[in-house]
Amino acid sequence: MHGADAEGADQNPAPPETADRHTPTLSDVAAVAGVSVSTVSRALDNHPRIPAATRRRVVEAATALGFRRNISARALRTRSSMLVGVVVPDIGIPFYATVLKAAQNVLESSGYQVVVMNTERDARHESAALRTLYARQIDGLLVATSGGYVPDRAPVVFIDHILQDKGVGHVSPDNAQGIRVLVEHLVRVHNHERIAYLGAPTGPTKHVKRLEHAPATERLEGFRAAMGALRLPVPPEYLAFADYEWTEASAGRAVAELMGTDEPPTAIVAAGDTLALGALRQLRTSGHRVGTDIALVSFDDPVSSDLLDPPMTALARHDRELGEIGAQILLRALNRGKSREEGTVEPGASKVRVPPDLITRRSCGCTEETEHTP
Repeated sequence: MHGADAEGADQNPAPPETADRHTPTLSDVAAVAGVSVSTVSRALDNHPRIPAATRRRVVEAATALGFRRNISARALRTRSSMLVGVVVPDIGIPFYATVLKAAQNVLESSGYQVVVMNTERDARHESAALRTLYARQIDGLLVATSGGYVPDRAPVVFIDHILQDKGVGHVSPDNAQGIRVLVEHLVRVHNHERIAYLGAPTGPTKHVKRLEHAPATERLEGFRAAMGALRLPVPPEYLAFADYEWTEASAGRAVAELMGTDEPPTAIVAAGDTLALGALRQLRTSGHRVGTDIALVSFDDPVSSDLLDPPMTALARHDRELGEIGAQILLRALNRGKSREEGTVEPGASKVRVPPDLITRRSCGCTEETEHTP
């Protein structure tokens, strides 16, 4: 170099440590791990045919080199984004938070990443969220629908709020059997006849059409069926409804009206834990002794229900189980798609109902905590 060029080179030397730096590739990882490029790709995708020792060696090599997958390029090449969408009505509710965590653990152990969309129980929000996920080329979906489901190419599994004849499968509590277990306990153990039901609306709301096989509908119909089987009447005034969001405040208002009838019930079946808590708060405020003056039972076991006063009789929670089963159903569907070239196609839709387990405590009049498996 001469003159100004040499002077400029001295003033702005290239950092020696970056002079030969380049972005690590699959070939680089393959060279370090001592395997082929295709083996590296399959190992990083958690392919079942790659031995654990080989996968570990590939991952260690990729980590040492600072290798990162080009997700966009991979999606174009394999037609798989390794993304799964999860759509829920309200992520702030412990039930959906637990379902999400359980599903995420299952999916991530198989190499998928999870994208969560919260719909606020609004059908329009749900439709918009689904279209956003489809635009990101997600491989599959777990959906607790609020009435806004829009189908596309991606396989979908419904959780809790289900659509019976859509998707590759669904998983939910056995709502009708759960309500029946609660009603039969109140009648056969405690001799109640005037039993009221506290649930969420089952008809149309401002933005949501009637949900097909939604929990609110199934639990209400289960209550009517259980009472009918025991030859007990269900007066219209014994059907109390909170708001569509299942809030404590709306449950409290509904119970206040219920207890103001000419002949108040002696027992209340709450269709969910939040409704049960609202009922408990209202009954205590109005001077009723729960477990003595009136029995109260809940479909879902409230968090720390044994610390309530009185402790709540309820059905045991299966939130984690629902999330895990839903994710496993979806993984089977995704693997079916990947394995068609190998000629191993599994059967169609999986429909799972999780049976209830009753935990009796003092809110129904029982004197000690006992778990019953019907």
